[in-house]
Amino acid sequence: MTSQKIKKDRKKVALDQDTYEKLKTFTRFNGLKLRCTVDTLVDLMLQDEALGKQVIDISLQKQAAESEL
Repeated sequence: MTSQKIKKDRKKVALDQDTYEKLKTFTRFNGLKLRCTVDTLVDLMLQDEALGKQVIDISLQKQAAESEL
């Protein structure tokens, strides 16, 4: 696969600065690539129904808290 094909398959995702810094620190500390780590987190969330439900619940709580501000 050419590098141009790989770059075409990527999309930009907006993250809060704090979230980005946490992910960047975690991945660098563990010698991982950020993109691969996010891919793995998504795969885990989709494979594990309980984890997916927990992500939904926490996300809804965060969204509600943000909308109250």
